[in-house]
Amino acid sequence: MCFLLTAGFVSANDNTQYQITSQDDSLRGEVKKNVILYLNDFSAPDTDNLAYWEKLVKRQVSQALQALGYYDSKINLTIDNSSVETKITIDIAMGYPIVIRQSNYQVVGSGASFKPFVTQRNSYPLVVGSKLDHGSYQAAKTAMMDIARAYGFFDAKWLKHEVAVDLDNQTANIELSFDTGSRYQFGSINIAQAHASNDIIHAMAPFHTGDNFTSSAIANYNIALNQSRYFTSVQAIPALPNPITKRIDINVTAVNRPRNIVEVSAGFTSDLGERGRLKWVKPWINRYGHSLESEIKLNQQEQSVTNNYKVPHGDPNLDYTNYVLGWRHTSNFNDTSNRYRKYSLQWQRHQQITDQWKRILLLKYEREKDDTQSATRTHIIPGFSYIRERRIGGITPNWGDRQFIQVEVSDKAWGSQSSFYKLSLRSNWLRQFNKTHQILLKLDAGYISASDINDVPISMRFFAGGDNNLRAYDYNSISPLDSDNKSRGALTQLLGTIEYSYPVKDKWRLAIFHDVGTIGDKFLEDKYSDAGIGIRWETPVGLVRLDFAKGLQSSDIPRFDKPFNISFAIGLDL
Repeated sequence: MCFLLTAGFVSANDNTQYQITSQDDSLRGEVKKNVILYLNDFSAPDTDNLAYWEKLVKRQVSQALQALGYYDSKINLTIDNSSVETKITIDIAMGYPIVIRQSNYQVVGSGASFKPFVTQRNSYPLVVGSKLDHGSYQAAKTAMMDIARAYGFFDAKWLKHEVAVDLDNQTANIELSFDTGSRYQFGSINIAQAHASNDIIHAMAPFHTGDNFTSSAIANYNIALNQSRYFTSVQAIPALPNPITKRIDINVTAVNRPRNIVEVSAGFTSDLGERGRLKWVKPWINRYGHSLESEIKLNQQEQSVTNNYKVPHGDPNLDYTNYVLGWRHTSNFNDTSNRYRKYSLQWQRHQQITDQWKRILLLKYEREKDDTQSATRTHIIPGFSYIRERRIGGITPNWGDRQFIQVEVSDKAWGSQSSFYKLSLRSNWLRQFNKTHQILLKLDAGYISASDINDVPISMRFFAGGDNNLRAYDYNSISPLDSDNKSRGALTQLLGTIEYSYPVKDKWRLAIFHDVGTIGDKFLEDKYSDAGIGIRWETPVGLVRLDFAKGLQSSDIPRFDKPFNISFAIGLDL
């Protein structure tokens, strides 16, 4: 009895088809795939020299089999010209694989004990007794050279690399000897032409002259340069390695941004209605990299003017101070007769304290006028915050998380009108599974310790509702109410969101969500929740979100009695 296994079909052209079979049922798995791969786009039969063509086909199939260690295979060809389409049947009996009898692999040179080389050497798969696989053999060689280039071993080379196959005994001996050579160090940073930004370009380098070279440092350097917002275009490229000094210089070409940049934008969100923005930026004020950014924002809920003067202390992306002067005029949440105005001056010290965590020290002077009580409050508020943000996928991420912790304190002892402290915690997580299912989890907690709610500026109280939490409720409409049945802000809040989305079409996702929260002067005092569905559209400007939410709680107050709301926003609130 014989078994016929059809391994696959390969089309040479419209009139020729290869049928790959194995009557002894030996052709399987990766070997079968490799044969098909080798025969892809192979030429059609040459009827004038059929014997030579058959020889070429057999050689091609043999190479596919030998690449995976099968040197004793039997190959038979049958050509059928009885129809318009020529059918060529290739029957393969694989035979036994070549087994490794001896495998010697040594690493020498100054980097022989370097961990990446040691790890790669220890993962070498072609050990004594295993099947010969030329693909794994070449991959192991390539991996060592990749490590050498990535870590600056530019003189690395293979002293010996041999595979000796004994066909009589179906065995192979492998000899590998790799010399790492010396490791190169970073040389100087050479800037193509004189720039006012020379000091900043040097300050952003994550390496110093004499440090061991790594390609990842160059990649991070280019990212930092492009994120700095000082340049229209900038690139850092390693020069050719110097075999005498064992150093490699870095050549930087940069084009500064214009001295003045003006941006105008307009848009709409369901929270704020129509909105507009005018922004003026001076990327360069002096050779130390100082910059100025002024912004005017206008919408139905608030109007603001902000001026931010930035002073870098090294890498302007990671270590800098902001001096912020601001004015804000806000209606008290959907009541245009209920307004407050705030003037503020802030000092903010931004520092990257670990690879992932950023710390901000702040000192604020705020003067807030509350039109509802004809009162003006002045506060001096020191504080600090810690932030960690990670994301994959750019402006439409499919993986990421953001952690935020902030403490702010006001006290009469240093000139504030009232004493209180505020603690804010936020933790958001986005995860994707099987490249399809996305889960978004959000937690937002806050607590203010104060003897009376009126001691706390309106801008620092807690409000909920809107596009990013409790979506069935109007923007910032949720909080305890005053005597006029208007939201006056709270001392505590605890909000949570769970959202699941699934792709229904390219760039489009369908989402379901559930929001819960409690907000009041005590935890768990007043509870709110909603549920709904949403549409997500990935665009070049960010994730467009359209949500339909229904409140789940009944209330004597109409706006809180199982409300329904449609919200629209751009961007993922991570």
